Amino acid sequence: MPPDDNTPTIAASYATIAYDARPNPVSHPDHLAAIARMFGLDVPGVDRARVLEVGCSDGANLLPVAATLRDVHCVGCDLAPNAIELARETTTALGLRNVEWLACDLRELPPDPQPFDYIVAHGVYSWVPAPVRDALFDLAARTLAPKGVLFLSYNVYPGGHTRRAVSEMMLQHTASLPTLPEKLAAARQLAALLSDAGAMHRAADAGIRAELQQIGKATDSELAHDAMAVPNDYFYFREVAEHARHHGLAYLAEAAPQMMSGVGLSPNMRAYLARLGHVAREQYIDYARLRRFRQSLFCRADAPSDSGLKPSRMNGLHATASMALLDAAREGRLPGEQDARAIPQRNLLERLIAAEPGTVPVEALMASAGGARADSASQTNAEAMILEAWMSGFMQFRTVPLPVAKIAGARPEAFALARLQAKTREGVTNLRHETIRLPDPFARTLLALLDGTRDRSQIVRTLASGSSPAETASIARRVDDTLASLAQFGLMMR
Repeated sequence: MPPDDNTPTIAASYATIAYDARPNPVSHPDHLAAIARMFGLDVPGVDRARVLEVGCSDGANLLPVAATLRDVHCVGCDLAPNAIELARETTTALGLRNVEWLACDLRELPPDPQPFDYIVAHGVYSWVPAPVRDALFDLAARTLAPKGVLFLSYNVYPGGHTRRAVSEMMLQHTASLPTLPEKLAAARQLAALLSDAGAMHRAADAGIRAELQQIGKATDSELAHDAMAVPNDYFYFREVAEHARHHGLAYLAEAAPQMMSGVGLSPNMRAYLARLGHVAREQYIDYARLRRFRQSLFCRADAPSDSGLKPSRMNGLHATASMALLDAAREGRLPGEQDARAIPQRNLLERLIAAEPGTVPVEALMASAGGARADSASQTNAEAMILEAWMSGFMQFRTVPLPVAKIAGARPEAFALARLQAKTREGVTNLRHETIRLPDPFARTLLALLDGTRDRSQIVRTLASGSSPAETASIARRVDDTLASLAQFGLMMR
């Protein structure tokens, strides 16, 4: 093992402090497929895809994929044996047969006879030694399908300079302490001291003060495996793009397309960006936004792709409202609310919100935006509005409709993974690949019962066993209200 390879130490840290893994919506294969298609890569259908996730932890991100796309074949690997064992236990409890788990270094993955359509590496590249970063790109070069997609998240400069400065303070302060729990406790104490240390010499130092305040709010998992992780490396985007190119891979797009947009930048900055090539433009957006984190898509360098956005590529896709749009609606700040000229745009966004938590065919959105009229100008305007909403982060595209119900049925059935999770935790995974917090014990108890075998009266009898008639009536009303909330949260099966 090379002298700069501290993989055993990394593995030991995960054994000491378990990683709090969660689903990452923008790494879902169907989301990646839609992004890739929009940027000109004709990826295979996601319904029968092969998916590999390296650094999969306990399967929090991969299990929902296997559970909702039963014909997809999934493989997950991770350094932490305890996490892999949890993934296997959950897989057995759900009765899944389309996912396998490997407790190993990604460099030790056994050869697979078939390529992978999607490779997901979330929270890996910046947090492993250089030899493993090379091995990750080498793995993608060897096993990625001809039109496959690699999802890669990583820390970037220039914004990373602020976060790195705080990490270095914490690491120096705790260097002599023997155990990870002791280091975390000491780091919190120092962060609390420094975040309220008095007046700053320069206003620009407020960024570091804000990072120190975040240390005090971080969980043990976030502190151990991010802020104080070793390694925890940062790169300029151009360096990662060049590293990928060296392995025969090419940058395609961002998993969150709004991160590629010039919205909010000055006219001079946008004009400057317009003169740059694909990769250079992304680097200068990082400079302009002081970006510190990226979630990027790569493909084979020889894969036929065309990064210019074309409205025709939206045909056949399905759209869903993003959390940003739903938050804007709740806060009464939808774009164009005070502008009568923006009625078609509002109709488009309101159509998305009305369908939440489900999806809307893009063709139906076109009609909402006036694109159903026969004249080409109306269609062009509608296409432009949809693209603008997508690039602004108000909507997301999928290649297949979400299997989610807007209203709980007569025999309510919730997502099986969420039912299982509700028995032991507050955070459950919905059908939109998001984590939903359910602090109410009643909601979690109800959710665990929703396997589709009971009607509402049977559910109420189960929950109201031994209760008075008045209490039973109250529980029945609460069941109705909670079922409506669970459906709104995207937890009910269609």
